[in-house]
Amino acid sequence: MKTRGINTWAVVVAAVIYWLLGAAWFTVLSKPWLDSIGKTMEQLTKEAVSPGIAYGVAFVCNLIIAYVIGWVTVSTGEQTAVRGITIGGLLWIGLVATTIGTAFIFEGRSFAGFWLAAGYPLTGMLLMGAVVGGWKK
Repeated sequence: MKTRGINTWAVVVAAVIYWLLGAAWFTVLSKPWLDSIGKTMEQLTKEAVSPGIAYGVAFVCNLIIAYVIGWVTVSTGEQTAVRGITIGGLLWIGLVATTIGTAFIFEGRSFAGFWLAAGYPLTGMLLMGAVVGGWKK
């Protein structure tokens, strides 16, 4: 297995893109998202950890996702943007959609809420796949 071809800068840039996407996603879709989780912005602000911690944890998680997409892409074949997008999509289907889908079914949450919650990682993982797949070391 070859793993040395992962571009560290591509991982960092992909993580930043995903992080910025999250900011835009949850700003533009804040009302339907809050409705889907049954909370107001005031409740969320009162109950949540500090924004600095939340954004920091989110960014570290984004770095991990970008690295894993890059690792799988480089380890399993040719490194291209299309393969990175494909790997990002497959990892989303196999890990993210199934995990969020299972939780939503047992919680009795809506299909629309599923897409609000799962659409962000789908879009982000496809973008990250393009970056880490297309930006060679």
